[in-house]
Amino acid sequence: MEREIKIIHTADTHIGYRQYHSDVRRKDFLQAFSNVIDGAIEMKADAVVHAGDLFDSRTPSLEDILDTMKLFSRLKEADIPLLAIVGNHESKQSTQWLDLFESMGLATRLGATPYMLENIAFYGIDSVPKSKIPLFDFSVFEEPLESSCNVLVMHQLMSPITIGEWDCASVLGSVPFHVDVLLLGDYHKYEKITVGDTWVTYCGSTERNSLAEEENRSYNIITVSENDIDISRRTILTREFLKIPVTIRDPARIYEDVLSAVKEQDVAGKVVFVEINGDTDVSISHAEIEEMLLSRNVLIPGVRDLRKVAADGLELSVSISFYDPDEAIKNEIRNMHLSEGGLLVDEIVRDLSLPKTKVSDEAENRLGNLLDSMDFSNPRPIVPVHEKVSSHSPGTENGPNLSSPPEAEIPEPEKESYRIVSEKQKEKHDDNKQKAPAHAKPKQYNLGDYF
Repeated sequence: MEREIKIIHTADTHIGYRQYHSDVRRKDFLQAFSNVIDGAIEMKADAVVHAGDLFDSRTPSLEDILDTMKLFSRLKEADIPLLAIVGNHESKQSTQWLDLFESMGLATRLGATPYMLENIAFYGIDSVPKSKIPLFDFSVFEEPLESSCNVLVMHQLMSPITIGEWDCASVLGSVPFHVDVLLLGDYHKYEKITVGDTWVTYCGSTERNSLAEEENRSYNIITVSENDIDISRRTILTREFLKIPVTIRDPARIYEDVLSAVKEQDVAGKVVFVEINGDTDVSISHAEIEEMLLSRNVLIPGVRDLRKVAADGLELSVSISFYDPDEAIKNEIRNMHLSEGGLLVDEIVRDLSLPKTKVSDEAENRLGNLLDSMDFSNPRPIVPVHEKVSSHSPGTENGPNLSSPPEAEIPEPEKESYRIVSEKQKEKHDDNKQKAPAHAKPKQYNLGDYF
């Protein structure tokens, strides 16, 4: 190798994420990735490698797509190739957004065939669902004809760095060539280790996706020379997240104490969470505290009440003397006989920890994983809800009576009207049986039958 090759390694840009329902935060995520592009052009990097989760959603807005194309065009104008793989957040069933950018000459999607940058070979593995990891076929990889350095890019939680779905040593031992550098995405924290004689590194996310991500955001600079591989880290200036602890001692001075703690901090333009500790019997208005923060030009105000945990670390128990409404809802859901997909959607919709703006994306992501694990070669017939009965339903000697549900399950005022409807449905069903030809084909099931 006659000169040093500089490679920018970034991942988890999550473009389009309207964190805390804020369009300002959406622009922050775009700006963070723009800072990476600025750094690549400034140092005249030889390539930018993106290790997945370019977008936060499988369905980014047109605005997000156009903004991303502008950033990629800047790299193209600077003659810096963008090499990328698909992450779990943006992964679609067939054609990927990355394929669109590749067709426009703005990016290269890495895979089993090496992309050669001088004598460095780049390979990629898109995000693999956990259920498919044991079935992954490494034999499809092509060995490089001549290379002094082989780079593999993945978007996966990998052990031993994290409690991973996949093991680094297992992957490195399975590919049909030696890997010198393993560049990873999906884990939002910077990490760098060696596994055998292979460098393994996460670059971290470019913006904070949660309050828990406290360390500075960053990207990696991989420098490959004739005799050495060096991995350094460059931090990205991002909007500050601030936690302000307040301990309640005097119930009469709650808001004065909060205001006093806030005044001690420079909060303008920041994401600020007030963390409440102390007396557990005092009621606090979160809205009042948030209004107080907004009056001091906080961008995103929030309150975290940490008093739910007792001094001994155990959660305080709450006794309920009336019938538990959550249990009533669960019983109703059980009576609906939902499919696996339906139950999954219900779980997502009722998850109070999931922001409303993320419900659609989370449902699409998890349903996509469910579809990936399904065997569509053996479709199951779906029984309409009104024909389903419980194991305690009355029946005939030939089996359960499917013509109507148990009387006890029908509210008293509705029983008579239900009988009328049931009888009409039964007559219609009998007529259809008589009209059906003997050679009628069995029903063909489509994708919708599984939900």
